[in-house]
Amino acid sequence: MIGLSWAGERGVLEADRTFDLDRFERLYERSWPDVFRYAWLIARNHHDAEDIAAEAFRRALESWAAGRGPQGEPMPWLLVITRRIAIDRARRRRLIAWLPMDEARDREDERGAQAIRSSEVWMWFERLCEVVPASQREALFLRFVFDLADADGAAVMRTSVGNYRTLVSRGLAALRRQPEAAER
Repeated sequence: MIGLSWAGERGVLEADRTFDLDRFERLYERSWPDVFRYAWLIARNHHDAEDIAAEAFRRALESWAAGRGPQGEPMPWLLVITRRIAIDRARRRRLIAWLPMDEARDREDERGAQAIRSSEVWMWFERLCEVVPASQREALFLRFVFDLADADGAAVMRTSVGNYRTLVSRGLAALRRQPEAAER
């Protein structure tokens, strides 16, 4: 155990709270790929997904060190943080969309996005995205990729358990109507 806490926005360390940094590091190593995939699901951009996932872990570390860590399983807690960051960024992007800025694409970002899209799972996922609306796609992803319980998935999406189940059900129905999208 290491005594750490975060003071202020700059992340200055003080030795006044007890925090298990090793436990958080294990969580980070185990959860980074899943948090990144979820961020990519929402943002649909490799570079943005990396930024969102990194920010999610920064905020998670800050919260956990301040004694506001997860009450239950840490994965739903991390996904809620990730979702909030992604939604905030999307809102900010819409607010400044009118500004006359060029969208310069980074070649490295394009290669990273292409590598993700070329994997078999993501090729299937791209087809799935054409058939299923975003909210249903997110619910299916939480349910079948992360294997979250209905209550946890609903908490991540900030909706009721019944609505979450409806989104999963409707997403599956859409896939059944167009089975060629679900084939690998």
